[in-house]
Amino acid sequence: MQGIRKTGKKRGRIVNLLVLSMLIVGTIPLIISGYNLISYNAGILDTDQKLLHLQICKSVASEVALFLRSSANIITPVEKSVEIGYDSSNPSAVFYDSKTRDLITALFQSHNRIINIRVLYLNNRGVQAGYRIDEASPINSELMDTIQRCLSSDYFHISRPQYSEDFNQVLFVIGKTVLINNKIQGVITMVFSMADVMDTVRRAHQSSNTAYILDSHGNIILHPEIRIIRARINVADSPIFQELRKLRSHAISTFPFTDRSSGHPEDMLGTVYMIPDSVVGWGVAVQTPAEVANVVIQNMRRQTVYWILLSIILALLMSFLFSQQISIPIQILTQKTLSITDGNFSERVDIRSNNELGILAENFNLMTEEIEDYIKRLKQAAEENRQLFLGAIRTLAAAIDAKDPYTRGHSERVTRYSEIIATELGLPTEEVENIQIAALLHDVGKIGISDSILQKPGILTEAEYAVMKQHPELGGNIMSQIQQLKHIIPGMRYHHESLDGSGYPRGLKGDEIPLAARIIGVADAFDAMTTERPYQKPLATEEALEIINRKAGQKFDRRVVDALAAAVSRGLIDLPNPEDVKKPRYVTSN
Repeated sequence: MQGIRKTGKKRGRIVNLLVLSMLIVGTIPLIISGYNLISYNAGILDTDQKLLHLQICKSVASEVALFLRSSANIITPVEKSVEIGYDSSNPSAVFYDSKTRDLITALFQSHNRIINIRVLYLNNRGVQAGYRIDEASPINSELMDTIQRCLSSDYFHISRPQYSEDFNQVLFVIGKTVLINNKIQGVITMVFSMADVMDTVRRAHQSSNTAYILDSHGNIILHPEIRIIRARINVADSPIFQELRKLRSHAISTFPFTDRSSGHPEDMLGTVYMIPDSVVGWGVAVQTPAEVANVVIQNMRRQTVYWILLSIILALLMSFLFSQQISIPIQILTQKTLSITDGNFSERVDIRSNNELGILAENFNLMTEEIEDYIKRLKQAAEENRQLFLGAIRTLAAAIDAKDPYTRGHSERVTRYSEIIATELGLPTEEVENIQIAALLHDVGKIGISDSILQKPGILTEAEYAVMKQHPELGGNIMSQIQQLKHIIPGMRYHHESLDGSGYPRGLKGDEIPLAARIIGVADAFDAMTTERPYQKPLATEEALEIINRKAGQKFDRRVVDALAAAVSRGLIDLPNPEDVKKPRYVTSN
């Protein structure tokens, strides 16, 4: 391939256009000074806002983490009491014991956050204390799920929080398995109110800074506005939750994003923080409208925009004019490159420019010309190799046929019939070509059969016929030495198999026989019936089809037989001239 062509003609450089554009913009001091002033103040305000977000997040997260730990610790005395009172001779007794009931009643009365306590045996029965939970409420579903989890596998489980209309609060369930002697004996569940955490979230709601808590599924479980909690809003697709998912425990992230939850986009500054040591994957989010965070900067911007408006318009106009000289040629090159990627190597670029883009276009055309020529040579070489390979296969098949005079041209005819049948069945081109090769080589195993058997001028004995039946297996073994042909071996090896299992060499049945072998088998039988043999005169096409059709479903595949019949009816199959087939001198099996 030739190198990239260079020309001696002096051309301009793209960098000159870029420098010129930058100089024009740089001559407008008002724009520069206004931009720097706004950026400086925006940086200060941004830092202050991020620090405020950080303080709110950490404060709320710390309160929530403490709340969860203390709630989980309330279960401990109940667990210890059950373990002490457990009697292996009557394992369920402690779960119905009055002492257990008195203990959980006392706990309920001493903790305002507890809504319901249950101590249940394996049969899901036991004692409980506290308020009644409506069976139709979402928190009851979480309670039932927690019980089942703890009785099956989970040692400790915290449910998803749910808003309860009955209590006008957000509730959640903590469940703990009762393990005695490493065996699950029951479960302790407590339904807690998150009112204390709700107060913390409301206290953190300062001016336009909104703090709220998300669970691991993107559900807002606590929010300063109760209507948001009632609506059970999920923000799994929001930038806030997507950023939260990236964090680990104790990690924090502050970033700008666009909030579209209200129906119209609003720029926001958001901060997310994973609650420390949380096994539930909850996080704290704080967000503030960008225009509120930047109210001072907005006033400054309004004062300067009027004075720099004409300068900006001028800069945009100049930039547009110069960028067109770059972007249009690049777009043309991009389109042509994509076309070449799709395999259209005849594409050429017509860009008349005295800069690097002109050089790029000329060398692009040179490159595509050379690639197109190279691809053509590759295709030609591949086709030559393919024809050489097929020629070698045909030569081998002809040599095998020559051992048995009555089969002269047999392999070629079987190949042609197999190709027509496979095409009639609608098989892909690559599969049809593989079947052609297998058909050409289907009798290659006869090279390993003694000439005394192949050329015996009489009917073969049972022993000789048994040897003859080895030729499909021999052919498969011979061709298995060629790695590139292993995929066509099944079509060769099993072309004498029958659907009912009476064939050879392995007695395969039905779908155990590869489709290629079933096709070659029908083509082989059709050629045997329509050419002269010592034991029969050549049959007419209709007679051969009738015999094959009678054996469809037993020896031959019905679909393949129908495909052969369809090809014959369409005139796709021509029988050989009897004069072209040398009459055999002996009898052998087909």
